[in-house]
Amino acid sequence: MRVTTRSAKTFRTGVALAALLAPAAVAQPTQVAQIEEIIVTAQKREQRAVDVPIALTAVSAEFLDNLGIRELDDLSNFVPGLQVQLQSPNNPGFVIRGLTSDTGSSQQEARVSVFVDGVAASRARGAVSELYDLDRVEVLKGPQGTLFGRGAQIGAVSVVTAKPVLGEVQVRGRVAFGDYSQRTYEAAANVPVGDKAAFRIAGISRKRDGYIENLAGGEALNGVGVQALRGSVLVEPTEDLTLTAIVNVQEDDYTGTSFKNRVFAPQGGTTSPFTAAQLNRGEELGVKRDLFNATLQGEYRVNDSLSLTSITGYREFNSFEEFDADGSQAYLLEFAEDAQGEQWSQELRVNFELGDRFEGFVGASYFYEDNFQRVPLRTNERSLALQSVPAVGALAGPIILPNGTVNPGIPALPIAPGVNLPLRTLATAEFTNFGENTAYDVFADGTFRVTDALSLTAGLRYTREELKSGYVQSVDQTPSLFANLFPNVPRRDAEEEFDSVVGRFVASYQVTDDALAYASVARGRRPAVVQVTGTTPRQILENEIVWSYEVGGKGVFLDGMLQVEGAAYYYDYSNFQTAVAIPTPPFSITDDAGEARALGFEASVVARPMDGLTLFANYGYVDAEFKDEDADGRPQALAGNTFRLTPKHVASIGGTATVPLGAGSMEGFLTPSFTWKSRVYFEDANQPGIEQGGYGLLNLRAGVQDADGTWKATIFVENALDRDYLIDAGNTGASFGLPTYIAGTPRFYGVELSFTF
Repeated sequence: MRVTTRSAKTFRTGVALAALLAPAAVAQPTQVAQIEEIIVTAQKREQRAVDVPIALTAVSAEFLDNLGIRELDDLSNFVPGLQVQLQSPNNPGFVIRGLTSDTGSSQQEARVSVFVDGVAASRARGAVSELYDLDRVEVLKGPQGTLFGRGAQIGAVSVVTAKPVLGEVQVRGRVAFGDYSQRTYEAAANVPVGDKAAFRIAGISRKRDGYIENLAGGEALNGVGVQALRGSVLVEPTEDLTLTAIVNVQEDDYTGTSFKNRVFAPQGGTTSPFTAAQLNRGEELGVKRDLFNATLQGEYRVNDSLSLTSITGYREFNSFEEFDADGSQAYLLEFAEDAQGEQWSQELRVNFELGDRFEGFVGASYFYEDNFQRVPLRTNERSLALQSVPAVGALAGPIILPNGTVNPGIPALPIAPGVNLPLRTLATAEFTNFGENTAYDVFADGTFRVTDALSLTAGLRYTREELKSGYVQSVDQTPSLFANLFPNVPRRDAEEEFDSVVGRFVASYQVTDDALAYASVARGRRPAVVQVTGTTPRQILENEIVWSYEVGGKGVFLDGMLQVEGAAYYYDYSNFQTAVAIPTPPFSITDDAGEARALGFEASVVARPMDGLTLFANYGYVDAEFKDEDADGRPQALAGNTFRLTPKHVASIGGTATVPLGAGSMEGFLTPSFTWKSRVYFEDANQPGIEQGGYGLLNLRAGVQDADGTWKATIFVENALDRDYLIDAGNTGASFGLPTYIAGTPRFYGVELSFTF
């Protein structure tokens, strides 16, 4: 999906909240009179956002810059219906209207599609890219399989980078410094090459120290380190042909994640997730990740009614994370994850218009990916026995002794009269899953204007998939507890082919030129899973299906001073897939939890009561839970439980105010924002204590700038009230009775200087 921006003297959009916020984020009174009109191609053709019958949020680069949004989890606070959780760039969770997409398994597909410049980037370990030098970020809510393919069961997030511009020299830069040794350096330059080509290069370096001390040594936990560089070339050899090539590289070097349990306190510390941890391996902990993607976009305009589009993409990721899954000083669950993948994709599409009444597109695509996820595990069996064998724990005591030191345990485990099983101080194992997937798609979508006001839209996508899954398990078989629990499993492979169809039907009514009402029904699908593990040689999980029913409206009123959008929806889920903890490798498998449903409402309002003042507010409600019975009328184990990572209520408010400073061109600005979320459970089981109560975060940005936008100096405070909150809980440790907790960010502050010319 591509979005372009065009200037207009009045605000005529009506896009979802953040799109409406694009002008709200612009702090200069001189720009209020010429607020941007946002043109989107969510339906693969240029339309005003107010004319698109989809719950769509398109967030401009100006909005991101003015609110200081640098990561997708911060962005989600301002997009109703979207939640993004970032344990680290290697372990994100995307949630749209209650459905979570966060699996790292190579055998499972995402529920939420993530796209970068029109190319799928939905594999969790490669889905998070740095937000710099963007055109905008787009979020479509509800099943979007017709428009975005097999991973868009419940929606799509599309990152659109800034493209080269013909005939203009542009240079922009930004530097920022703050506490916790924050430092950011960002720059971009656009250079024309003759009158038919242009080159753009942009880069960013961003670092921040961690905020949770590790008493076991090494750098503080939850630190940030990222460097990224992007180059793009645009060529227009003729008026009808446009070619754009984009190459992006990114290197992440994050310190360890602060997994911390509430059972065993660090030596001399407390069990609070917000105080120092004591995690083994010190300097080894952390995430090192490399991303690479290359994209070639081509568009040929045959005539005013017919155009051809080609998008070719190659992506690869290589991510390695070391983490202490038990969250204690005991050498108990010492995990790592090595995830690698590469993919090729090709899309060909024909857009057409037939007279004044019918327009749409038809196309075909090819997708191939080859991935693996390798999980090494190391443990001290004497510690493992103390925690996992109740009789041993009762005899020898807890893993952590009252003085905070680690219990040395016992050298052998009695398993029968006169028979002792040796317990080793170091035992190792490695579990690897593989996924090789090929998909062929044919799709079509069109809109017929029954009258000047009433339109009907229908779309279908047929997919043929060839799914291949594999698994291998390697365990040190020296006689010991570990060897007794986990046998070696030679590589197992299984494959299957599937056919599927998804689609949508929408009726929309143009109430006025700037107001639209719509009703839609859509079928979303998460692809079937060929699951192969150490305990299941071959298990087929059926397609997870979502039927969505939605009504909504959007409009621009009072000559552009007020924009409103709202949507209400109901979803019915079948074959709902969820993670189930098991006591053997891989310690978690995906199973069919049966039937589930969700209903919700979203609303967005933006007001510009006067020049120099813009206010916004949004609210999202979702009630998503498992039904009492499955499709066969049997009681469900998770009946009545709320979906994980899904607060029922989410709201945000804020605005931007500017005032002239003296008779010159300088002006002051203030941009406050406040976000609030109700209680959220971190597991589908809704275990008490594995949750975060409702909380709010206040951010403030203020400073001075030149009225023509050439420079800006900003003071910022994030989480100004220094609110303690969790971003996750449970995790791998929960399978062993040691759920771990990850602290959210504390108060940060600093200064920032940016320029553009």
